[in-house]
Amino acid sequence: MDRTCPLEFIFASHLVVVAIATLSGSRLTVACLFIIDAALTMIRILYERLAAGRPQTGSPPATDPYNLFKDLHDAVVDKRGRVPVPGSMPPVYPRNIPYVVESCVILYPLLVVAFPVWLFSPSGTLSVLAIPGIGIIAAKHFVFIQARESAGVYETASSRRIRRNRSLLLVALLSGGAVAVLSAVSTPATTMVAAMAVAAPWVLFDCRQAGLGPWFPVIEGDAVDRPVSAPRGQPYTTFAHDKRGVRQHAFGGGFAYALDAGFSVMLLSGILAISARAVWLVLVMVVLLPVFLILPASALVMWIGESHVEYRLYDNGIVAYDTYLNTVQWVAPVEAFVFS
Repeated sequence: MDRTCPLEFIFASHLVVVAIATLSGSRLTVACLFIIDAALTMIRILYERLAAGRPQTGSPPATDPYNLFKDLHDAVVDKRGRVPVPGSMPPVYPRNIPYVVESCVILYPLLVVAFPVWLFSPSGTLSVLAIPGIGIIAAKHFVFIQARESAGVYETASSRRIRRNRSLLLVALLSGGAVAVLSAVSTPATTMVAAMAVAAPWVLFDCRQAGLGPWFPVIEGDAVDRPVSAPRGQPYTTFAHDKRGVRQHAFGGGFAYALDAGFSVMLLSGILAISARAVWLVLVMVVLLPVFLILPASALVMWIGESHVEYRLYDNGIVAYDTYLNTVQWVAPVEAFVFS
């Protein structure tokens, strides 16, 4: 895919938003389009972190100074292999999950702050013109990924370098600024001017995300995923983890992380809910998101790390093989193990 294609979609998406502001004069519609763009940007950033092909070297995620996510990190950080994604999307690597969690540590408090911002979003009615706007915004992010995939960027990038955590902060700042600016206008004419003013810095941010302009980011990883070869021949015995034990361990870990997430934002959510007179904010951030998102997501990570590992014993070594990823995880000599 040509590198200029993302640039065309960048300008097209923001011109469509300005056109919708001109035709509808609805501040709420324009604000919702910017919020949707921000949400899709965050989702794309997390997906691109998963799609980085080179292993990440160095210490565990810096956003976890107390090693609260050590179990999640250790479960998959050394996992070899990738999961194909239907269509022309790049595959994802389970070993990158800890660095997506690293971004979510930043993203979760941002959501707590974002709810009151959305509560004070501009009043009015949604226009049906928002539908084509959402379509072109979604197409822009799809083209971003396709352009990088066709250029082979994901194969040579590591998870932390392909998208920095500060990108999430910039997205939150841009979307919050958009809502604040649009809340201050009152007429259709000023709505169009406000949309143009908000779109200008967003265009620069999108160009940076697409790798266009004079600021080319450094994304190459400094490590190479070297394949591991298994001994030749057939193993004379195989054994695997107990499925019930894996499920119990995964659920227990997910439950612990859900409790930790709920308690960590309880005070902030309560203060914001009282000030904004939105009690449902506490329910969403303290109960619903931990139970229906963090618990199953954490349990899934631990399940991915352990559930499909099969140990194959050869005359001269033992091999850990992931039957889902169809990839050898590690090889060790038999002398390193003592069997009773």
